[in-house]
Amino acid sequence: MSRIESALKRLAEGCFVCAYHYPDEFETLQEAGGKRQAEEWLGLIGYRLARLGEDGAFFMAHSIVTNEMRSGLREEMRAVRTKLDPIVHFLEVLRETQGRDPHIHPGDMIWESEISEAVRANSRLERTLNEMREISGSRTTDSSIDRVRRVLEQLVKAGYIVETNAASKGYQVTGKVQYLYQLLNFINENTPLLSDDGVVDSIDTQLRLDGTDGERSGLQSP
Repeated sequence: MSRIESALKRLAEGCFVCAYHYPDEFETLQEAGGKRQAEEWLGLIGYRLARLGEDGAFFMAHSIVTNEMRSGLREEMRAVRTKLDPIVHFLEVLRETQGRDPHIHPGDMIWESEISEAVRANSRLERTLNEMREISGSRTTDSSIDRVRRVLEQLVKAGYIVETNAASKGYQVTGKVQYLYQLLNFINENTPLLSDDGVVDSIDTQLRLDGTDGERSGLQSP
């Protein structure tokens, strides 16, 4: 399979193609020829090539908003709000306790052992982790280490981190985290004023992510 074929496959699967997750495919889409082929192919099936900023992840977006898209976005919005927002908050609190920038950036490294040790040493972190009911597969009998592992597994499954060191359980943050921050910010700003359907319709009109600074600054207009 050629690199452009692999890139198109990843896009069709709904993946966010960045320099940390699918680096070969990302390099191909960076090239003028690869980008043109992707745009032409996606155009034939009613999609377009979108990107998170000038150097962010590539992903597939709808050219025309459909009821199916609204339904899918609504479910994604609920999953982000109920499952991923608490996890992001936990990781930001962790970084704050370490005296680091709380914002999570593409390329950042996350280590299971580092998180587990920080939780054991900090009652605030341990309490935050234990209060998270949104961790998939978690049980009340789970230890803190078990819950940390499940948090990381959930982030891997959602495409926000990728394992880079199986032996020492090291993970690298992918470019998709920029999209997560934008979506969280948009939901938090608009949900108190609109119904879920209203928020989805608003996102429909603004989900043209051709430029972003990657911070919690809201979805960018075209």
